[in-house]
Amino acid sequence: MDRLAFSNRWMFNRVMCQEGICRQVIEAAFGLKVERIDYLNAEQAFEPGAETRGVRMDVVAKGDGRVYDIEMQVASRGSLGKRMRYYQSILDTTGLGRGEDYERLPQSFILFVCCADPFGAGLPVYTLRRTCLEAPSLDVDEGSCWKVLNARAWERAHDPVVGDLLEYLQTGVADGALSREIDGLVGSYNEDWKWVSRVFTLEQEMALERRHAKEEGIEQGREEGRAEGRAEGREEGREEGREEGMSRLAALTARLVGEGRSDDVVRVSEDPAFRDRLFAELGI
Repeated sequence: MDRLAFSNRWMFNRVMCQEGICRQVIEAAFGLKVERIDYLNAEQAFEPGAETRGVRMDVVAKGDGRVYDIEMQVASRGSLGKRMRYYQSILDTTGLGRGEDYERLPQSFILFVCCADPFGAGLPVYTLRRTCLEAPSLDVDEGSCWKVLNARAWERAHDPVVGDLLEYLQTGVADGALSREIDGLVGSYNEDWKWVSRVFTLEQEMALERRHAKEEGIEQGREEGRAEGRAEGREEGREEGREEGMSRLAALTARLVGEGRSDDVVRVSEDPAFRDRLFAELGI
């Protein structure tokens, strides 16, 4: 069985549930001093299961009047900004009790650690905040901060701890104190073969579900296309039939008028059986 890398989301979660490592990452990424961390969803890292397959947050922690969400993203996926906005809404919804004043919302920090550059600007760190376009220096004081770390640009990172973390993600080389500590935990957790086996099994099941969903979507699209084609064909046939019928009726009317049979012209418009007999009789 292959080893799980630090970038594997289950491995990442389990490592980040070590308070010392999580604290170092938060402090380096956001420039904060973190005194205490309490994890809100650590059990999903140690017991990965089916209930975590939906939209979920990786590592959620709180402390010192703040709440933190730390996410790992390996592949380049679109709509990262909207994902961060969605996770922000979850933090805000769960961070305020019913009837509590908005002032009691804790400061929130969302960190995405990405193996690919999500925005394509080549920056090692992207700091995203809400600002007033008309007055960029205005502090709207909404109490949140979003950061994205890009492992592809690890060599350009100014903070040595951030650079060490991103270098390890990108190259697997553990040069610094943080990366050596992480690498040691990764090795230790890979020896927990029951947990590793559960992770691989779960990921295979999830991949199979995604493939089936994709195949069902493709087949549904094909069936909808066939149905649309049949409907369009029926409509085209009806239209062609209407045009042909109008053309035959016009020819019959012209023939009857030419022969002075004005009474038959009136009857043709009122009696379909009589009209059909004339079509056969006159070969129209």
